Amino acid sequence: MPELLQNFIYNSFWAKALVAVVLFLYLLKLGKDSSIAVLPSFRLLVPVLLATDFALALLPHFVIFPVFQALAVQLVYYQVLGRVTGKARYPLVFWLFGGVSLLVAGASSLADLPWFASLLFPLVSLGLWINFGAQLYCVSEYNTENSLEIRLARRNLVQIQIGVTSLVLILTPWGGYLNPIVQMLVLPGSYLIHLLTLNRWEQGQQVASTHHVEALEKNLGSLFEFMIAIGNAISEKLEIDKVLEFVVRSAVKATAADGGAIFLVDEFEDVLRVKAVEGDFPPPYAVPAKVKAKITSLSEYFVSTPIPLNKTIVGECAMGRKGVYIRDTRLDPRMAQNAALDQLHISSIILVPLMQGTKVFGVLAIVSRRGNFQFTVDHYSQIKTFADYTSLTINSLFTYLQLLEKQEMEKEVGIAAEIQGQLLPGSLPRVSSVSLAAFSQPAKGVSGDYYDIISIRKGHIMLAVCDVAGKGIPASLVMVMIRTIIHLVAHQPGMHVSRILDVVNWGIAGKVSLDRFATVALLTYDFAQHKLEYSNAAHHPLLIYRAVSRSFETFDTEGIPIGLEKKTRYEQVETQLGKGDIVILYTDGIIEAMNEKGMQYTYESLQSVVEKNCEKAPEALKRAIIEDVNAFVGKARQHDDQTFVLMKVEN
Repeated sequence: MPELLQNFIYNSFWAKALVAVVLFLYLLKLGKDSSIAVLPSFRLLVPVLLATDFALALLPHFVIFPVFQALAVQLVYYQVLGRVTGKARYPLVFWLFGGVSLLVAGASSLADLPWFASLLFPLVSLGLWINFGAQLYCVSEYNTENSLEIRLARRNLVQIQIGVTSLVLILTPWGGYLNPIVQMLVLPGSYLIHLLTLNRWEQGQQVASTHHVEALEKNLGSLFEFMIAIGNAISEKLEIDKVLEFVVRSAVKATAADGGAIFLVDEFEDVLRVKAVEGDFPPPYAVPAKVKAKITSLSEYFVSTPIPLNKTIVGECAMGRKGVYIRDTRLDPRMAQNAALDQLHISSIILVPLMQGTKVFGVLAIVSRRGNFQFTVDHYSQIKTFADYTSLTINSLFTYLQLLEKQEMEKEVGIAAEIQGQLLPGSLPRVSSVSLAAFSQPAKGVSGDYYDIISIRKGHIMLAVCDVAGKGIPASLVMVMIRTIIHLVAHQPGMHVSRILDVVNWGIAGKVSLDRFATVALLTYDFAQHKLEYSNAAHHPLLIYRAVSRSFETFDTEGIPIGLEKKTRYEQVETQLGKGDIVILYTDGIIEAMNEKGMQYTYESLQSVVEKNCEKAPEALKRAIIEDVNAFVGKARQHDDQTFVLMKVEN
């Protein structure tokens, strides 16, 4: 009993337990500070120390307990290293050395070999700390991003631990780790290194936080300058290429990168094209060997070669709509071609997609070619912010340019529509024998429909209606060509309507594309003989309302549209008109006008409204037709040009 009491009194358990409690209280003070990533590991260290020390207090001659403690402490510190570097570092030599040490310690404890035990513990501890120190000193700012805390703490940790175990070895002839000096002073004092390491870690975290705040302030300052400069660029109406050059130049300057580039998605192909380059930016992909040999050839190849969206790390960034941050290219197989120290060498790279919503405009990329400078998470965050603002700027510029283009186009369309309106009859001829009315409304600003009323000779009048395939300006240009030819030849002696169509077709065919054909209907009326001649180039049949019989007749001739076949010859038909007869020429925009249900107005509806209003003058009849078509269509959008011409025989 006295011997057991003496063991308790002279055992270092109390001193070591006191230091462990102080470490525990310090951990309580730190609380759950999420900025110190290693806190969970150090919380595990306290029960490990207390448990092994308590076991050693009960059985002081069992050397397996201090050896186990040494291994357990090492495991905790390896866990700390793994949390910082993101990789578990448990070298094979640790497991082999630790396993053999535990077996030997167990055997010596059972065999009661105190001299061997005194030697084994410091040897095991010294070997472990030398091995762990080598692991710590492999960590640098170039291969581990958050290495500051390790670099601050490792010197004291390794030196003191090696010093303590070396002291124990020196004191081995006087009892080794069982020596009272070792038990009461050296070993309890070695526990303070854990407290010191944690304190260093806290200081390192504070330094890192300070650096982070300073970097953030610097980034915000550069971003603010960038935003102001971009705003000025937009207000000065700089070209998009100039803005992109400024963006990449600002990104390189703000991150101290060696080079940067902006790639934009081609509007018509699934490729990325280099639009701006700043500094030294080698292609982040494999290139032909002969191109790689010369810097000038390499630069020309990089700028001129499009990158498929499904290839290279640049295409991956654009297609995946996610940023790519590679701190060390040697550790990423995607950058294998850039890891060697040659013309393509890249040490570190950041790529961020330029996108607005789900639309990807391109990629902003920066590179470092210096082995002693690698990008950090702060750099990545900064470039993402640059990219977000750049995307917004590009989207605004594109929208602005599209708006300008649209305004310019609308202006041109307005001018074209005005010119076209001037080509239509400004006023209808006033003839005693007939009354006339006409209506034309384009589906867009410029119409592909054309009508004309021409007094060709004394006592003769010509009516023409034309419908060019397609809409807008291209159709209107064909219409102008047709009108010009008709006006040139209509007044010539001996020109009948079929011959006029022959000439028009001969002048148009081969001059316009096949999808710009036109259907044309021509008629002439002789007031003295009351004779009507009609020819049709694949247009709708002529509709005549007979006043005497109160019925409708249609007249048509065979023929293909104008502009398809140069050698086409057209036919014509003749008929007599009587008092009250109504002649109607029209385009398909009238009879094919659709309502919201997709139903068409039809030829029969046109006949019906004419029959109901046959007693009215052509102008009143025109209004009745327009009102009837509009009532049928309702709120549906006009999908085609609408044109018709009315002629009523008065006497």
